Amino acid sequence: MEELKIVATIVIKAEFKSDLEKIFRTVVDETRKESGNISYELHQDIQNPLKYIILEVWHSQEAIDKHNESPHFKAFASGIDGKIDSLAINVIKKVY
Repeated sequence: MEELKIVATIVIKAEFKSDLEKIFRTVVDETRKESGNISYELHQDIQNPLKYIILEVWHSQEAIDKHNESPHFKAFASGIDGKIDSLAINVIKKVY
């Protein structure tokens, strides 16, 4: 089966930067332990330090679904609620 990738772009509210960086680190550390995860990286935009990009690589859609039901992902989703300005999630696959 072909790997799936996710690009999650999150723009946070400035007043929550310190708290959210801790939440980001926790979800990254815990997600990297999942058997269906190939890589999970947190990046920060150079021009906008409030913009974070999570680059994810997964073995399958099933692995993504399992991740979305994990306690650490649910804690992440609830932890960012009300503390971000925007969230865009794109699931992509390699074409060439």
